[in-house]
Amino acid sequence: MDQETKTSGAGNSPEREGSSFLKEAWGFIKVFVITAVIILLFVNIVAHPVTVVGDSMYPNLQDGEYGFTNLIGLRFSAPARGDVVVVTMEDDVNGDGTPETTHWVKRVIGLPGDTVEARNDVVYINGGPLDESGWLEPAQKQEILDEIQESYGREYGDFTADFGPVTLGEDQYWVMGDNRPHSKDSRDPSVGAVNRNQIYGDGVLILYPFNKIGGH
Repeated sequence: MDQETKTSGAGNSPEREGSSFLKEAWGFIKVFVITAVIILLFVNIVAHPVTVVGDSMYPNLQDGEYGFTNLIGLRFSAPARGDVVVVTMEDDVNGDGTPETTHWVKRVIGLPGDTVEARNDVVYINGGPLDESGWLEPAQKQEILDEIQESYGREYGDFTADFGPVTLGEDQYWVMGDNRPHSKDSRDPSVGAVNRNQIYGDGVLILYPFNKIGGH
């Protein structure tokens, strides 16, 4: 007599399928959580995203450019003259009298203890003229003034209007935009010198638009 051959079912039971799904879901959750933690650590300790708003840093940084500012560098060294920094400010953005926390991108001009002033379109630090050729050429200044004249039909005057002298205290910095005629900065009485703890990031690495990728 032939012996009947019996085979066991090849399919997985519902219990096994459910267990497999839970393992896959848990694996996905772990990857998601770890990735989220890494991103949070990066944007709060190493670098933070920043968007350039307005034309106050034109032509070096332009409205709508996006990138990151360095957070960790400020833990080990103070901002230097000429550095592009991100400053935390309380500003009436909506014009309704309610200040909101905003981040401004500016350039460090004066350091703690410096005496800063401007006369006849020249910025002076401790009595000596500041060399700004590293970030702003005379031709660029003239281009901005020409654009103002073309837009408003009149001459603007000096690129940097007279101010000061102002002597900075301990931990105070004088910051200004590169586009002086269109920048609200330390020259404005409502702003003044900024404190060290207001400087949120040092430097800006532009990532978008792609043709503008680079550090400032």
